[in-house]
Amino acid sequence: MVQRVGDAMGQKGMHAGPAREDLHRGDTARCGVTIVGGGDVAADLAGHAPQRAEAEHGTYDNRVRFLILHGWQGSGPEHWQTWLAGRLRAAGHHVQYPELPACDEPCPDRWGIAFRSELGRLAARQDDERVVVAHSLGCVLWLREAANVAPSRRVDRVALVAPPCPGAAVPELAGFYPTGAEREAVALAARETRLVCTDNDPYCPGENAARFWAQPLALTVDLLPGAGHLNVEAGYGPWPEMEAWCLGERAELAPEVAAA
Repeated sequence: MVQRVGDAMGQKGMHAGPAREDLHRGDTARCGVTIVGGGDVAADLAGHAPQRAEAEHGTYDNRVRFLILHGWQGSGPEHWQTWLAGRLRAAGHHVQYPELPACDEPCPDRWGIAFRSELGRLAARQDDERVVVAHSLGCVLWLREAANVAPSRRVDRVALVAPPCPGAAVPELAGFYPTGAEREAVALAARETRLVCTDNDPYCPGENAARFWAQPLALTVDLLPGAGHLNVEAGYGPWPEMEAWCLGERAELAPEVAAA
């Protein structure tokens, strides 16, 4: 039976995003106020004026820009997304790791507006590579918004990690389904989209995520057997393989098969 604010989705919930405080900067992060890489504070939808502070990190010399999307309720310091954001920032990359509005009670419309704003920032330098890394409900957000991605904002690579299926029966997520995602729109939104999933995700009950999402959308699949919801409880704090994929040092995230 799926637990509603369960023990399997993150830290006692479907945790897939930044903690209540930005662990790498010490700024307070709340649902609805976005803390992003480079020290930017993007306004929520209540009318806060955005502040720009990219000078804090100086000019980004690395030509890869990252957008990391969390899911319902955010996550704590041990989650792999928080670890990944810190590692990429420490290496000098531009990293956007926003806390989406009202993340305890997510609204697809508000999340969509925030996503489009973040994607615009990601595309600020046209010659840079753009990489999106989403977990859980953040994956569903990407699929909902794929048709709205303009050609000038097209992403190079996307990793969709453990997207929940509608059958998860979590009331707070119901408004995100159906996604309306279509194969052509998803293909046009990014040059490469990978689905990273497992065969025992409690948030795809009775349904393999690869079957539910990858087959109709023609996504490349990296299957990690027995890895649950790919969160802290499943052992995914530091995730070197994901870091290597982000940096272009490996082509896939599926376990490597040892030579016979």
